[in-house]
Amino acid sequence: GGEAGGGRGGEAGGAEAADSIRSVLKALSSERADQLLRASALCPPQPPSRPNVLSVSVEHAAVFLGGRYLKLSRQLPQTAWIIDGVRKCPSSVEEIIAAPVLKAFGAASLKFHSAGREDVDVRMLGLGRPFMLELRGAHRSALPVGGLEALQTQIAQSGVVHVRELRVTEALVQSLIKEGEDGHCKDYRAVVRLGRDVSQAELDALGRQCPVELAQLTPLRVLHRRSHASRPRSVYALRATRLAPRFASLDLTTQAGTYVKEFVHGDFGRTSPSLGDLLGCEADILQLDVLGVRPARESAQPPPPLPPLPE
Repeated sequence: GGEAGGGRGGEAGGAEAADSIRSVLKALSSERADQLLRASALCPPQPPSRPNVLSVSVEHAAVFLGGRYLKLSRQLPQTAWIIDGVRKCPSSVEEIIAAPVLKAFGAASLKFHSAGREDVDVRMLGLGRPFMLELRGAHRSALPVGGLEALQTQIAQSGVVHVRELRVTEALVQSLIKEGEDGHCKDYRAVVRLGRDVSQAELDALGRQCPVELAQLTPLRVLHRRSHASRPRSVYALRATRLAPRFASLDLTTQAGTYVKEFVHGDFGRTSPSLGDLLGCEADILQLDVLGVRPARESAQPPPPLPPLPE
């Protein structure tokens, strides 16, 4: 019974399919369908009424320059400082370096990468901070002999930024620079004001407490642009020299990412312990310089001697 029913169902399905095919053929054979196909399918295609235009754009692969920069001003940000559309400083380290480099290489634009950054009122001294430039749309991938040295001289004419060891490098250096926060330690020199007269013996005792492990909440001064978090940081070495009653010079080596200003004054208890906690008095920072950026494995070693400042 099942087989017979299946046979009759098959015959009915075949008849329906035949009817559908006949309906399609009938529709296609009409004059209206023929006109519709000719208008929409364009078979054969109509000859073009205007010539085809093919545009080709050729761009040089990115050129990478590496080096170290020194910043001698306490009124210069690393990059353009703009808040709510208002520019706070007339120039920046990036712009001073970029202008002659873009012109020399005939590049359309560049991206600036560095191993960390210093505050606008902090100088970058010593051997300088590692940085890299990624040049886009460069017309030249290299300069004549002496060209890079000439660029360094031109940048130095700004009087506030100097560049050392400028060279053409590879893109790999970019990833090494970006590891700066985790893979480096930093040397600083600060001038601090204390809430009481502190003897040199008390200052000498600070160094014997190192390493000092800090708990730093995001500083109030950057809380508007940084997430609120607690960050463990280390002060590896500290040497203080009494300059006058209530004034001292502080040389310290810290883990990269340490907020040194907040370590000195405590940021209303948001950094613990602070220099004031260690000395049992109020402390404030008057000026700060970055003296060097080194691999973290050198944190237990004294910082190298400072080279003379560029003239």
